[in-house]
Amino acid sequence: DADLAATCTRSMAVTFMWKAAESPKVETEKEFTDVAADAEYAGAVAWAVENEITAGTGPKTFGPDDPCTCGQIVSFLFRSKK
Repeated sequence: DADLAATCTRSMAVTFMWKAAESPKVETEKEFTDVAADAEYAGAVAWAVENEITAGTGPKTFGPDDPCTCGQIVSFLFRSKK
């Protein structure tokens, strides 16, 4: 139900990838100060971190609402193919 004309955010990018991977459960969760445990994308972010697709935008931040640049999306996709 997403607005496909909207800017793709970092949380949207990892959520698309996580859902394409059939929403696998994760064993560990990295805590980011800007990702609430009950956020709809929290599982996707945890999956992306666990699979070394992203480490966030800083030691304690993920930047879920930041626009995801083409370079970041390409990096996420490249790292997901390990």
